[in-house]
Amino acid sequence: MPKKTQLAQASEPAALQHTTEDLLRAFLEHVPARVYFKDLQSRFVLLSQSQAEQFGFSDPEQVIGKTDFDIFSEEHAKQAFADEQEIIRTGVAIVDKEEKETWPDGRDTWALTTKLPLKNNAGRILGTMGISQDITERRRAELELEQYRDGLEKLVTKRTTELVQLNLQLERDIAARRVAEHALAEKAAELARSNQILENISLTDDLTGLYNRKGFLALSTHRVKLASRNQEPFSVAFVDLDGLKQINDTYGHLEGDRALKDTADLLRECFRESDIIARLGGDEFAVFIAEADQAEIVRRIQEKLIEINRAAGRSYPLSFSMGIVASDPSHDSDMEILLKRADGLMYEEKRKARSVRQRMPRKRASKTRVRQS
Repeated sequence: MPKKTQLAQASEPAALQHTTEDLLRAFLEHVPARVYFKDLQSRFVLLSQSQAEQFGFSDPEQVIGKTDFDIFSEEHAKQAFADEQEIIRTGVAIVDKEEKETWPDGRDTWALTTKLPLKNNAGRILGTMGISQDITERRRAELELEQYRDGLEKLVTKRTTELVQLNLQLERDIAARRVAEHALAEKAAELARSNQILENISLTDDLTGLYNRKGFLALSTHRVKLASRNQEPFSVAFVDLDGLKQINDTYGHLEGDRALKDTADLLRECFRESDIIARLGGDEFAVFIAEADQAEIVRRIQEKLIEINRAAGRSYPLSFSMGIVASDPSHDSDMEILLKRADGLMYEEKRKARSVRQRMPRKRASKTRVRQS
């Protein structure tokens, strides 16, 4: 074998060893992460250039033999020492721990640190090794974000409180408005009742409580138009209380008023609420009847009249004359004309009844005759 080749082969282990040391030196000199090795008393035995510079030294050799108590504040040094002694005791690594580094000059920095037990080939723990990465800027950004989030939450809370207060104020305003509206509605209802009373005063008869002539014409004219539009039959009755003057002269006006009230009550009981009953004046009454069965109308009135006259306490029999006009809604629409026609039938009935009384002077009864016009 050539001598040159033998020399090259003999020098390979030394060259390889030299290369490994160079690699470690280069690694520790240029690695951006902070790398360090410590003995069992947590003293630095080897560290990267970046770690030395972070400590404020230009040469890593200046840090050899120092501890964290020589570099950091006591607060951080105690925590780091406790962590490393726990690793030495248990052999369990600490991975990706975020550490707050406090310095003697009052500065705070943050590091993401992983610490491992440093063992020899036999597995015996000789110390610890660590790799730290500066995350101060990230932590500051997170802190700023947290502060911003806190500020935003406070702002949201403040705005929410303001909205709640505004909502409460709005609810109070709405409640006050409802109270005002309720009071206004009550006043409007009271005014409507007052107007109704005034209207009733002008449309009703004081003695009987029935409609007066004005009220009868106003309401019945509307009903006639409605019946004409719907092609519904109706009747109009004209009623005259017989002998009112004689009752007044014989028994007094109070008894005459009683006779008028009894006539009003009788008409109320004989007709429905949908019918319109009125005292036109004196002894005259009128009824708008929403039907055209004259025989049924007369039957109801006669039965009720007999019942009243049988009642005790009456010194005279109640009687009256009546004319009923059954109207054709397609032709008859003027209530004044219908009343005149019914009035004519009533006077014809009264004349015939008077003739009967002359032939039978001691017997007085109710006579009701109906003619259809």
